[in-house]
Parts: sequence; C-alpha cells; structure tokens
Amino acid sequence: MEKSIFYISKYAKSPEQGGATRQYLYSKYFAKNNNKTILISSNSCGGQDLKITKAYQKKEVNKNFTHVIIKGRPINLGFSLKRIISWLFFEFRLYKYFKNNTLKKEDIVIVSSLSLLTFFTGVYLKKKYEMTLVVEVRDIWPQVLVDFKTISKRNLIYILLSKIEKIGYKKADLIVGTMKNLPLHLDKINLKLKDKFVYMPMGFDSDVVNTHKIDKSEKFIVGYAGTIGKANKVDLILEAAKLLKNNKKIEFRLLGDGPLKEEFKNVYEKFDNIFFYDKVMKKDVIKFLINCDVLVNPWEDKPIYRFGISPNKWIDYMQAGKPIIIPYNGYRNIIDEAECGEFIETNNPELFAETILKYSEKTEIELHMIGTKGKEYLLSNLTYDILAKKYLKHMANVQVNS
Repeated sequence: MEKSIFYISKYAKSPEQGGATRQYLYSKYFAKNNNKTILISSNSCGGQDLKITKAYQKKEVNKNFTHVIIKGRPINLGFSLKRIISWLFFEFRLYKYFKNNTLKKEDIVIVSSLSLLTFFTGVYLKKKYEMTLVVEVRDIWPQVLVDFKTISKRNLIYILLSKIEKIGYKKADLIVGTMKNLPLHLDKINLKLKDKFVYMPMGFDSDVVNTHKIDKSEKFIVGYAGTIGKANKVDLILEAAKLLKNNKKIEFRLLGDGPLKEEFKNVYEKFDNIFFYDKVMKKDVIKFLINCDVLVNPWEDKPIYRFGISPNKWIDYMQAGKPIIIPYNGYRNIIDEAECGEFIETNNPELFAETILKYSEKTEIELHMIGTKGKEYLLSNLTYDILAKKYLKHMANVQVNS
C-alpha cells in the first residue's frame, strides 16, 4: 500500500514566501525519490506573512508533492503570548485538516519544531493511526528561552513547554536534530533516547545554479550577511573593524536589516572601513558573498550552543567558496570537518581582529584553496538530494524495525 509523508511545520516556507526553508526542500527531494509528500505550514510566519483568503490553501507542486498552507493570525518576530496563541490556532486548524483527511498505518508524520504544540498533534496521529512519528528539532525549546533570559524555569510557560517537549521525544519513533550534540540535551533532561537520534544538518539545494561573476576589489573584503540584531553579535564585527581602522587594505561590508541597524550605522559609519548594505532577495545574497574575501559569523556566548548549531548562513557561506571565521564558544562541527575556516573564542574583538588580519595576509591562492574545501564539502555531503536519501533511509529502518 502506498505510503505518504506528512511534514508539519508552522514556519515552513516556499520559494514564493521569501526563500524555501529546510522542510520545503526536504519535501521536494522526498517527492523526487517517489514518495508522496504533503508539507503543511502556516501563512503566518512573523515578518513575512503570506496573504491567503481560504482557511487552507493547497498547491500541487508536482505529482508527488503537495503544499498545504493553513491560514493563521499575523504575528510579530520574537517570543510573546500572541505567538503562543497563534500556535494554538494553527493546531486547531491542523486538527480539522486531519479530521477531513484519512491517514494509514503505513504513513509517516514528521513534526518539526517550532511550534512545540505540533508535538501533541504528532503524538495524537501516531496513537490514532499507529503511524510512524518523527520529531524534528531545529531549536531546543524551551531551553533557548531560558538561556536567552526570555523566561525563567519557574515560568508556567516553560514548565508546560518542557512537558510537551518530553512527551514528543518519548513517543517519537525517530528524533532528528540539526544540532549534532542533541543527545547531550536528551541526557540532561533525563531521557536516555540516544538510539532514537539521527543528525541531519541544514543543506543546500543543488538545483539552484549560481551564475554570478566576481567583481574583484582592490580591498580585502570582510563580509557578513544576515540579521543585524543583538543575538547575531554584529557588534563584535564592528568592534574588530574599529580596531583595524588604520589598515587601509581591509574593508568590512554588512548586508541585511535588523533592529540594531540604524543604531550601529549612527555609531560606526563614521569609520571609512565599514559599509552597510540593505537586505536583498535570498537568491541575490550569493552575489554579495562571492565578492568578499573572507566571511564572518559571530555568536553570543550562550549555554544552549553546547549542543551544536547548523545555521543556513554556513551553507550560504560555503556555497560562496570563501574562508569562514566564526567567533563561537559552542559545540563545533561542519566548518572544522570541511576545513574551510576556523572557530575562535567569541567576545574577544582583539582576537577577532588578529584573525582577520592573518587571513588578509594570505595569498589569493591560499584563500581560494580554503574556500574551495567548503564548497566541495557542501556538494559532497550537504545537498538536499543526498540528505533526503539519508532521511528516507532512517525512516524506512524505523518502519522495518517497529
């Protein structure tokens, strides 16, 4: 009997919504491997909401891939009570959707955080239809709220979300994490579920072809592309740039928008080695990146990072084929494995500046060799075509052994 894969994530996006997310791309390649795939998301994603008129918008992407978008209430970026209410609204409509659609024991349901409330829906579907349940974790909630001091462990929201998190892990047939060291978190919350865990990092859509050409500058360009906010630690880049202001060879370019952009511009644009650029479409980010000599991505020093991270930014940087410098105190992988740059201690602008200076003194051939390692690693290990086949194999093994 033909099985279907139901991939549920409130925040999944299609290319038309500003750039395809992980869930959309996995769905695309599940379908390419002859699996009937139904991706279910919300039009309410925070910041870039898609306007739809019906309760459910259904799009047949191809013969094996259907994208169902559930109409939700608009929300703002950041954690708030309004966001939790939007989670509840999504689950209510999700329940109504499955009430009108028949599932089979052979089917697979993947529930991808965030929202954590979708774990409940996954558990309900598993119990009702005896289908395989995959819990996918991209951010460790609610622990991330505590580590970023949004709420305390005594907060009722934290207590409730923690219970939901544990129920999801316990009932899952397979736990998929984008952070390689997630088993440490499972141990920390007293769940001995390491055997259920598989690591599936963020990936690269090899169907996207880069046709941009490099316009070589006489300067050594240090580039950053992303949100300009507190959590992104952009101030560390700017402080390193200030320390290198007398080096006329090195120039810093920052692409993107964010809550701190205007404040930073007011403070740092007076330095003639710092330049801010407005946000561009996802497909055009690569043009900015390939015209840099080295790419940077600083992180705050937070306990949550000891479990690892797998940001889309690293994929974009590796695709550009440039050396990468990452101030970061957490669990390290991908960049080290690819040997396409280095991690350094975060919150140390002097060390950051010294490291950038070290790279600026390398030859073009040396820089090219380092950056090429990242691109080759990406194409050999992290395309969604490759990752989707691994994902499907893990799910098939679970079904065989259950």
